[in-house]
Amino acid sequence: MAGEGFHAGFEDLRRRDGGALAVLDIDGGALLTRDDLARRIDHAAAVVRDVAPAGGVVPAWFGNSAELLAIVFASWREGRIPMPIDRERSEAEVAAISRSLGARGVVCDTSWTVRPSEGNSATAIPRDTAVLKLTSGSTGEPRAVAVSESALSHGVAQIVSTMGLRAEDRNLVTLPLAHSYAFDNVIGVLATLGAPAVLLGDLIPRRLRAVLADSGITVWPAVPLLLDVLSRSSARGAAALGALRLVVSAGAPLPATVREAFAKRFGLRPRTFYGATECGGITFDRVGEADLPDGCVGTPLDGVRVDLVDENEGVGRVRVRSASVATGTFPVASPEISEASLLTADLGRLDAAGRLHLVGRAVDFVKIHGHRVHPGEIEAVIRRVPGVRDVVVVAQARSDVVEGLRAVVAAAPGVDREEILRGCEASLPSYKIPRSIELRDELPRTSRGKLDRSRL
Repeated sequence: MAGEGFHAGFEDLRRRDGGALAVLDIDGGALLTRDDLARRIDHAAAVVRDVAPAGGVVPAWFGNSAELLAIVFASWREGRIPMPIDRERSEAEVAAISRSLGARGVVCDTSWTVRPSEGNSATAIPRDTAVLKLTSGSTGEPRAVAVSESALSHGVAQIVSTMGLRAEDRNLVTLPLAHSYAFDNVIGVLATLGAPAVLLGDLIPRRLRAVLADSGITVWPAVPLLLDVLSRSSARGAAALGALRLVVSAGAPLPATVREAFAKRFGLRPRTFYGATECGGITFDRVGEADLPDGCVGTPLDGVRVDLVDENEGVGRVRVRSASVATGTFPVASPEISEASLLTADLGRLDAAGRLHLVGRAVDFVKIHGHRVHPGEIEAVIRRVPGVRDVVVVAQARSDVVEGLRAVVAAAPGVDREEILRGCEASLPSYKIPRSIELRDELPRTSRGKLDRSRL
């Protein structure tokens, strides 16, 4: 049964040392050993059997909690397919995706509430699927990415090998466990290495600093937004981070200004990680270079190959070849996924050192005066202006037939439009210079650190 190997791996670790820490829930005040988690898995198994028949889908609409971990492991043990769902998704979204995949119930809340989903059997999920990961893709509509046990196992192994993760590590969980990277890095690593998960939902800087300093955290999969907030806090110095040895930034681009501000304040440089729900990890900043330019996301993970498709002047769509590539997406198939290969929507270039530089997404091109312009190129130029913290460049209709460019910039006090304009004029042809420059204190972002374009 798909996923059974992950539960078996956890059981093997439990038999060897059942008293070892498995989960530390800071907000809930719970400390669970492997034996404790196993008992919760036993309890969750009955719920899982009620929600889905053998081989069926178990939607788990939870925040980060030991209950979510128990549901995932119980699903694997009972031959079901877990589908973790971020608590921030709306009830309508949860119901729609669950129905489309034939689920007959949704498990939610710490009381194990089961909500009927009026499922149907229209979608046939591959039998070797170990987990369904949700992604919104470019359409905004949630799709389920079917990941086989083999692909999940390879994906976890690639992260462990490339990042040098160890059994004695402690993972601080501030990303939703339904997020693909958090799932692999936390749940996958707990099942294969036994490295415990430390759950924290209260992300106020003072609280976050206290947990980092006092809870033995060694690895922190973070998002740029949290790194930026923490680097502006009153704490400073390596002692403020306790035992932390590796900070990984994922989920959104990490500006060089944020990376270096964090490194200057705490003496530990965050590493950029780039991945996709459909294939797991892609690249990683293995070295932690101080001069890593904006957009550079490092070199491919162990066992991953990256090349460019439809290349033009050194820039092309990023293609990933890896044993961790998913089987496909449901209920709507993705033509970008083929056997062990994913053609992403990201545009990039490869430098002489084999590092991947992301320059934007293929769907984001804007036609300006007959030229194909990518906003990412302009954003990179504006970020080099001293005092600029963040920027997004979008198309703006100037008439019914003419588009221009609008730059929305988060900058320090004292930075003005003319300074940004001069920076653009020094590096860009006239048609690439934004006609509108708007200054803000901050750009709106989601809890994962991604730009919130709807609010913008």
